[in-house]
Amino acid sequence: MTTKLFRFALVGGLGFLVDVTAMFLLSFLLPWLPARAGAFWLAASSNWWFNRKLTFSSDDPQYVRQWLNFLLSSCIGFIPSWGCYWWLMHDFSPADILPLYEMVWPYLAMVPGVLLGMVVNFLLADRWVFLDQKASLYQSR
Repeated sequence: MTTKLFRFALVGGLGFLVDVTAMFLLSFLLPWLPARAGAFWLAASSNWWFNRKLTFSSDDPQYVRQWLNFLLSSCIGFIPSWGCYWWLMHDFSPADILPLYEMVWPYLAMVPGVLLGMVVNFLLADRWVFLDQKASLYQSR
């Protein structure tokens, strides 16, 4: 379990880089809220792929179902992430303590929410999305 959680966190770190990069690029084309949503979908999809291969070593042939389940579980984990981000962007202003506030804050505000969402995402991935379907069928008999 510890190794799995460590790998999940590493994949999450890679996903965070995808998230921030996508947020940066999309923010040139879209307002920050839609850019944030688009970045989330790109990061969630890359996290599914890497978790499928590296963390859970899944060979489930129903990869589309698994991907959709992962996206659904990521949406559930996104609720605290989005809520925290929205709150920090609307009700919290570190302008007095943070130089270049307007340029840096939208990216720094992502961090607390991403950490909250990671806990939910790991539990759902481990106990639902990447659960070995064959093993779960045999255990239920």
